[in-house]
Amino acid sequence: MTRLKPVLSLFDAVNVALGSIIGAGIFVIIGAAAGLAGPAVFLSVIVAAIVAILTGLTSAELSKKFPTSGGAYIFAKKALSKSVGFVVGWVWLFSNVVVGATVAVGFAYYLNFFIPSIPTNIGAALAVGLATLFHLMGTKESSRVNNILVVIKIAILLFFFVSAIFFFQQANFEPLLPFGIEGVLAGAATIFFAYSGFARVAVIADEIKNPSKNVPKATILSIIVSTAIYVLVAVAAVGIAGYEMLARSGSPLADAINMEGLGFGADLVGAGALVATGTVILASILGVSRLAYTMANNRELPKFITRLDKKQVPKNSIIVSGIGMIILALFADLPHIAYISSFSLLLYYAALNLSGLKILKGKTRYAAFLGLISCLVLMLSLPALSWIVGLVVVLLGIVYYKFFVK
Repeated sequence: MTRLKPVLSLFDAVNVALGSIIGAGIFVIIGAAAGLAGPAVFLSVIVAAIVAILTGLTSAELSKKFPTSGGAYIFAKKALSKSVGFVVGWVWLFSNVVVGATVAVGFAYYLNFFIPSIPTNIGAALAVGLATLFHLMGTKESSRVNNILVVIKIAILLFFFVSAIFFFQQANFEPLLPFGIEGVLAGAATIFFAYSGFARVAVIADEIKNPSKNVPKATILSIIVSTAIYVLVAVAAVGIAGYEMLARSGSPLADAINMEGLGFGADLVGAGALVATGTVILASILGVSRLAYTMANNRELPKFITRLDKKQVPKNSIIVSGIGMIILALFADLPHIAYISSFSLLLYYAALNLSGLKILKGKTRYAAFLGLISCLVLMLSLPALSWIVGLVVVLLGIVYYKFFVK
């Protein structure tokens, strides 16, 4: 198996995760989550963060033991069986193609904020196409672009929070729990996919310098930073606009700050959303293409996916990943693909925690156990459609492994 070159530092790795995490979840799906949780959507963010942290701790410990690309795909192979590992990788590929398409649709919503004439699905497809071209330039080059964009979007989100202080309405939080604890859990399950990026660093471990140390550090640091930002922005958004308006909007943060009367603020947040969703698309293509490359090297996917160019970039894997996201983005409906994505990701993380229970010892097993239970609880909070699609994907993976993997 040809291993890819380790060119990414700890800073790069953290930014790959932050580029994945801070995107459509806070700029777009926060509206859908607010419709489920009400003003308590910030509690949904915290619940989702707890699940992410528990799973992140497990992922970090497993990454120390297996510092190679593949993430839970490799962990499940080692802890459970080769066939289960394949299905876990299969589910992860599907979920992240869906994540990329989901975020691309979010990108298009904010693009419509500036250019209403561009159809949403066309804008989404163009965003994925551009991100695919960036990755074909090379890993280090696309990482530099990602680092710059991550800094920009965090600065804009902090501006959003600070501006909200002057227009904050406490009455927007009364009653705090109009839909009860069930609503908070449903909101957490919906917004959980926004945290999916923390595990992406384990998937690309071969391209990170000193992976046994930097992968675990990047995992935990990215969750801590993104949670702090998410909570601040969720509270600010409800405080400005109220949860009803957020739930009706395709570009909730831009519409919220527009209510302040700061025209430039809405434009700035809209631009920030384009940057944020763009970085998630970049990270999604990176993760999908690298895991597909790893699985193809293990003769579990078609051999042509393993082809590298002169820069040691897996170009065929990148192109196939981009095409898959473009096809889904052209026909996607944002809320439904967000639910489906969340289910697939939670199933993947449940398998990661189950692998931790089998391999890890001592106190770290408690995190794996709690992570597994929390993933299952959030899965039960999702609509039936997400279960149906998710289970069909698992079944297709089992059939593919049985008939096509030797």
